[in-house]
Amino acid sequence: MELQGLNDLLVFKFDKDGKLVTDESKGGLTTNIGKDGVFKIDLESSKGATQANITGLSRTAQAVYGSNAKAEQHFGAYQITGTFGANDIPHNFYDAIVGLEKDSKLGFGNMAKDSTPLAYGGVIAHSCNSNIGVDLYFALPYGNLKPGGDLTMGTDNENPTLVHDTFTLNAAARPSDGLVYEKFYSDEDGFDFDKMLDWIISGTVAGSGTEDPTHKSADQGGTGDPKKDQTTSTGTH
Repeated sequence: MELQGLNDLLVFKFDKDGKLVTDESKGGLTTNIGKDGVFKIDLESSKGATQANITGLSRTAQAVYGSNAKAEQHFGAYQITGTFGANDIPHNFYDAIVGLEKDSKLGFGNMAKDSTPLAYGGVIAHSCNSNIGVDLYFALPYGNLKPGGDLTMGTDNENPTLVHDTFTLNAAARPSDGLVYEKFYSDEDGFDFDKMLDWIISGTVAGSGTEDPTHKSADQGGTGDPKKDQTTSTGTH
């Protein structure tokens, strides 16, 4: 399906036990869409989302030979990285997203020590096909959030030198069921935005506990059969 543009990004964070963090004093994100712990990066909040570059969606195949022929083929683990950007994420939200903590001097710092906790969370990127009016939501439900790689500031000249915000998510299998990524399409029968959020954030859907929202495709990082690999704490679907 052809995609045009980037509408917005939805970002949320987890604690060390994989639970959604909603308390801002503990690194949670104040919501601007009515869903606790979920922050929407869009034109209104951040002067617009600018990029969602997701790499590593294909696993590397490794052939095993025997008796002068290819005997087996194995696939390595996913190495998915999402690089996301916006023009002007409010600094308190950006620092919370990437796991910086306010210190006694009221700055936001990151300590160079092995015990520094990692920031875990997920991102949903929203784009669309304008030809047929279908929205795509591409979800990376779990991974390590960290700042963009570099910060380069320079002098203004006849044009201003602007530094925009970027952050990355190194995706990992969701601890509850191994889900690595999932795609949702708004024209699928039964698609529901709130159910999608519940499923991606908690692994369950309000009202059923075992029903997932209708989606076009999902990848579990296991056998390739979602019915076999996708198991929640309340049942298998």
